[in-house]
Amino acid sequence: MNLYKNLSAIYHQMYQSLFDYDEEFDFYASVLHKFSVHSVLEYGCGTGNLAKRFLATNLDYLGIDLNREMLDIARKHVSNDDFVLGNLKTFQTNKKFDCALITGRTISYLTTNDEVLISFKNIAKNLKNHGILIFDAIDASLLFENFDETKKEISVGKYIRVGTSKPNLKTGWTWDWNSEYFEKTGDELKSLGKDHAIVRAFTKDEIKLFLSMADFEVLDVIDKETYMWQSHYYVARKK
Repeated sequence: MNLYKNLSAIYHQMYQSLFDYDEEFDFYASVLHKFSVHSVLEYGCGTGNLAKRFLATNLDYLGIDLNREMLDIARKHVSNDDFVLGNLKTFQTNKKFDCALITGRTISYLTTNDEVLISFKNIAKNLKNHGILIFDAIDASLLFENFDETKKEISVGKYIRVGTSKPNLKTGWTWDWNSEYFEKTGDELKSLGKDHAIVRAFTKDEIKLFLSMADFEVLDVIDKETYMWQSHYYVARKK
């Protein structure tokens, strides 16, 4: 995805305003406290916006991301090197963690059932016995019941994102998400680049089945408003 590569600097600038990272961190921190978590493995850590907050609380932290460009920004943004290039399906570490987080709806990029199941099973290997998994997933029932092709424009400072979404249903509750990023100077717009992704939403029953097949038990499903696309947050425990 070009957004996380050539447009990574634009992502870092825009998404700090699109997401309320303080609120997001407070949510995760409350769940971590409930389960007495001391070590965290974050998948999809991006440019380190949550990492910065986790590290400030002295949690034992490691961030994983698929894109080197995002991690380069994270290391500068956080002034730390607790980041490793890797992905959900294959990353392994000798250390076992109390908790794994899949943040920023990263699970949305796992578009086939096989990818989801492989990822959950792989994550389990990096957790201690009865370790906790927390992640957010877009709700397919709410999204697809009245899903027509849409176009939406978002402005953050001098940057503008114009995004369109269109269902394709090729491998599940999936759709094409196309976006173009602009920089505004006066009345002029300069295109900075385009991005395309196939994105997946999930029903609650799908997620619960995947987790069960990967030897996790669901502890809680939490509704939470986001800036775009209604999501649920899942809390599960390794059996």
